[in-house]
Amino acid sequence: MARTEQDEAYLMDLTVLLKALRETRQEATQVVQQLREQVEVCRDLDARAATTLTQAVQQATASLQQAQERTQVQVAEGLQRAHAPLLHQWQQVVAQAAQVQRWLPWKVGLLLGVTLLVHAGGAAWWWGRLATERQEVRQATALATDLDRHLRETLYAQLSAPQKQAIEKIYRGHQVPSPGQRAP
Repeated sequence: MARTEQDEAYLMDLTVLLKALRETRQEATQVVQQLREQVEVCRDLDARAATTLTQAVQQATASLQQAQERTQVQVAEGLQRAHAPLLHQWQQVVAQAAQVQRWLPWKVGLLLGVTLLVHAGGAAWWWGRLATERQEVRQATALATDLDRHLRETLYAQLSAPQKQAIEKIYRGHQVPSPGQRAP
């Protein structure tokens, strides 16, 4: 059977259409490849940001714990320094009481009672001060933890690059990972 002009035209149209479809398929393949590469880059960025933010929170927590420990040591040393003179005074009073055998028992009792009251008052004052300082350290630690979590979970992603750099500089100054260095 012989081909007609119409058949030739139809075949030519099909050939052109097939060529156009092949070109479109190649372009679509390239676009898909580019999209896959961009998705991979986004995943890498997200993973790095999460790691950075996690490290910043961990370092901030470690720094706060170290500060709390230092404060507790300082308070304990202060109490020890205050207690040493009181103990020395107490020992002197006991020695004097032992030497004064001619005093009546009620005078010695009164003297010891007053001394005990003075020491108890001093101890109560120091323990009250220690409790206040511990409460302040706990409050500061809780506040810093909550602020860091809030920054990491909500605000950090919304900041501009210069603001993020400023925050990271502050964190580096305190030797803790910034929110940009840890995961949320």
